Amino acid sequence: MNTVVLGLQWGDEGKGKAIDYLAGAFDVVTRFQGGHNAGHTVYYQGRKVVLHVLPSGIFYPACLAVIAHGVVVQPLQLVEEIKNARALGLSMQNLALSDHAPLILPFHQQLDVVFEDSRYQRIGTTRRGIGPAYEDVIGRRALFVKDLLQENAFRSKITPLAEYYRRLFTAHGHPAESFDQAIDQYLQAGAFLKPYVANTTFLLQRAFQDGKNILFEGAQGTLLDINLGTYPFVTSSNTTIAGVFSGTGLSPKSVERVIGISKAYATRVGEGPFPTELKDENGRMLRERGNEYGSTTGRPRRVGWLDLVALKYAVQINGVDSLFITKLDVLDELAEIQVATAYEGATAADGQFPSHADGLSLVRPVYQTLPGWRKNIGAIGRLKDLPRQVRSYLSFIEDFTGAGVSHVSLGGEREQTIEVDR
Repeated sequence: MNTVVLGLQWGDEGKGKAIDYLAGAFDVVTRFQGGHNAGHTVYYQGRKVVLHVLPSGIFYPACLAVIAHGVVVQPLQLVEEIKNARALGLSMQNLALSDHAPLILPFHQQLDVVFEDSRYQRIGTTRRGIGPAYEDVIGRRALFVKDLLQENAFRSKITPLAEYYRRLFTAHGHPAESFDQAIDQYLQAGAFLKPYVANTTFLLQRAFQDGKNILFEGAQGTLLDINLGTYPFVTSSNTTIAGVFSGTGLSPKSVERVIGISKAYATRVGEGPFPTELKDENGRMLRERGNEYGSTTGRPRRVGWLDLVALKYAVQINGVDSLFITKLDVLDELAEIQVATAYEGATAADGQFPSHADGLSLVRPVYQTLPGWRKNIGAIGRLKDLPRQVRSYLSFIEDFTGAGVSHVSLGGEREQTIEVDR
């Protein structure tokens, strides 16, 4: 059954572990948006591995792992990630990289820093050039993976673009750098990547027509979607289900199931409103127990109670069929757990989620208190063996959002996952 796996919060929901758990049942796993600002943490043969652009299906040799054209690619980073994967003993022969994936070019990262520092309102980007790369796509200036494979064409296209950006940097009072060395490095990376480059739209369409099972792997989370997230504190791509189709070339008919990933609490990296944020001892405890530090950046994540108003919004706009709840074990020590079930304030209305940051920053959460379980649940393997309070917590989430829980994660290992029978 072709399945989309999406984050339903501000990213960092544990999608890597969830996708790794699910991927063994699929013939194809494909990333459809984002760049190396995302980090999916997976445990492989007892080792912690952080994937940035490589699809989580790379650990299954029989599974085709596709980086589709909706992903922006920094070639040097991808080369390094492939080399690291090979060092783990992975053959990488199952990897396919879209020839039409846009490139993050040498000046995009510098531009990301320049713009972030010059904004009147910091966004909190990872400063990896993701936004400027997507801007070039919209501005019809982008270069693509296929351009790396033709040296003369690449140099002829990048030279005027580099000059354009030199003038832009100068206008912002920044020194104009020479990108000649970086261009040579990019061409070397292109030679390394050439065996993996393919028309992934064709590969995915053929897989769909042949009845292969396809898993679509989202990056970041719904509330960071460029159109539907907490704008302007968002990423530069469609992190919702809409991104699947524009990012792969497949139609909505290719999707049969949508699984939404949510932590049992909430986190956020970077700037922007966060109604349920905790700045007390509970917040510090959840951060440490949940190891809430960015997989890619190492930045400490902001931590808060589960926001069911926001979660229901994400469930509805993505058409989520079931929920994969992660990090439930992080709540083990709490005697009481709060969940936000409504907002009050100037912009709160009838349970609606005001996704634009201006409106969301004005609301105050209304909490309902639920009992904790004060028990270590990490080794439990069946839903019925979980404490009554845990099952009640999950049922409360289901009733509020209208989506049933299909999976529960109780730790970082694959085996620490309960699949719920319905």
